[in-house]
Amino acid sequence: MENVSQAHGRFARVVAEVRDDPALRAYGAVLALIHVLTAWWLFDNRLYLLLPTTDPVCWPLVPGCDALRVLSPRMLRVVVVGYGSLGALATVLFLCRRTAGVAFVLLAGLVALEISILALDFRLRRNQHYMALATMLTFLALPNRRDTVRVLIVLFYVWAGMLKLDYEWLSGAGLYKPIWLFTGRGIVVACIYVVVLELVIVWGLLTHRRGWFWAAFAQVLVFHVFSWNVVGYFYPVLMFGLLTIFPLCQWVPPPAGSTASPTLLRDLVRGRAAVSVYVAATALSVLQLIPHLYPGDIALTGEGRLYALNMFDAKMRCDAFAELRNRDGSTSRESLLLSTEPRTRCDPIMVRAAALMLCARRDRGELDFVDLDMVLSTRRFTDPVMHTLIDLHDVCANPPRYDPFFHNDWIMAVSRASH
Repeated sequence: MENVSQAHGRFARVVAEVRDDPALRAYGAVLALIHVLTAWWLFDNRLYLLLPTTDPVCWPLVPGCDALRVLSPRMLRVVVVGYGSLGALATVLFLCRRTAGVAFVLLAGLVALEISILALDFRLRRNQHYMALATMLTFLALPNRRDTVRVLIVLFYVWAGMLKLDYEWLSGAGLYKPIWLFTGRGIVVACIYVVVLELVIVWGLLTHRRGWFWAAFAQVLVFHVFSWNVVGYFYPVLMFGLLTIFPLCQWVPPPAGSTASPTLLRDLVRGRAAVSVYVAATALSVLQLIPHLYPGDIALTGEGRLYALNMFDAKMRCDAFAELRNRDGSTSRESLLLSTEPRTRCDPIMVRAAALMLCARRDRGELDFVDLDMVLSTRRFTDPVMHTLIDLHDVCANPPRYDPFFHNDWIMAVSRASH
């Protein structure tokens, strides 16, 4: 009983920070509402990816995801509707001080449910989920939420800006679609401005000077408005939600006894911010550095990017195919490009999965061939020639394992210097 009492006391202290701060309760409501948005996004022609009858593309960290895909189409719709409905309920509960504790627990459950759904297929991968889940986990797990969450979100932009320090982006060649109102050299100017925004201007979101803050905040909002035409509705709408913590902290003063810093940017630079701020900042930054531990051009190989932001940095061109060796001695080709999603279309994880799908169809008697060879050639948009990234023989007999932690030697470590 004593252990239960101690656990209850710790939980009460965790919840108290949110319950007693109107700004954090409002932000909790916004985070819960993001789950409603995510449920809508899943309904937007993506539920079929989770059906048992659809060949899966498993995450390397969940290699047996096919065994988890057991829900019928009807039950899958029920689960996603329930997920969105619980998000709406948590939104309402966060707005009332007395029910904030229940909403807090419900938000934790929603995070677990979202991770469980996304884990069923790699094709559901989006930066939006990465940033939203990182923000929610920080909100749930770390104290000093006003400061910790704001610094975390600023670092999302900073690390995205670091990825854009690349000719592909700075020249405008990395864009998948045109930007509203910009053409020709204006595209280059806009792309350079985005890097300045993400690396420099965004720090104004942490300043105590209202003029500087609102100038920075307005520019970030405009950036997301213009991103709509390039990436669709999901990313800008979700980011509008995550960004609400900044005006809330401007408009709503912290409650008595709050440890929130009135001069967060200054304290952050001088090492005087809360410990939780540096914990979150360090954790996120370490994850962004992991891809650089792998050999080759990580924009091509994709290795290590499971743990990091997968923002715009280069536009890929690729050709992926399986050379099928038929029983009569002839050969035929099948495309291994499963997705139209530009950031994962050429990823070796996707190409490998497409090849293994063909092997599975052969084993089910749907196709008739002896074995297949898998080939992936790829390049950055501005590179003049394609480079062979994968060239594997007898894939069905010897399926390659994707190691999520170490370099996969069946992926050739093509370097930028060799381009």
